[in-house]
Amino acid sequence: MKELPFSSAFKSGSNGESRHFLKTAAGAFAKKGYHRTTVDEIAGALGVAKGTIYYHFKSKEELYLAVIHEGAYLLEEQMRRSISAAKTPAEKIKRIIECMLSFIEKENDLVFLFIKELCSTEIQRALQAQMLCGSLRIISGIMEEGLKNGSFKKVNPEITARSLYGMIIISALHYLSYAETIPHDQVITAIEKIFLEGTLATDYREGL
Repeated sequence: MKELPFSSAFKSGSNGESRHFLKTAAGAFAKKGYHRTTVDEIAGALGVAKGTIYYHFKSKEELYLAVIHEGAYLLEEQMRRSISAAKTPAEKIKRIIECMLSFIEKENDLVFLFIKELCSTEIQRALQAQMLCGSLRIISGIMEEGLKNGSFKKVNPEITARSLYGMIIISALHYLSYAETIPHDQVITAIEKIFLEGTLATDYREGL
């Protein structure tokens, strides 16, 4: 796993300080948008001088991209950790669904920024798509594993990975857009049933 760009920039601080900075900056950008948010406002929210921000980042755009970049890598890291003890591809998929839902709920500002920029043309859209590839590769890798051991039907790993990613994101954002708590058990059960019934080979569908 490569070193996280944000952690690298703030490696002199503790992990708690880095997380505080990340959530504060993401919250400011999510609330007012990139153009209306100033570095002075972020520095004020953090209780540091503006020069401290510019010591690590050359511009507001670099700070903005670093925040989103870090969020993407944090999700990847948590996804990898969530499947580390899983024994089967199906179990890994279940862990991925639960992991992503929890991440989206806890880091909703980061996710909002990522989705917003992924669908826009303002701030390096191609870079955002590249960040998305890391998470998708994890899921497609699980699909390929299932194809090799025969537990999954002959499906396209990349397309099914994108489908699962979209199902999780949209399901979570539906509740968050109404400021509602995500009913994890219900959402996880529904996505598991839809996705795994469509991808698992017949002999591996027991218990669904």
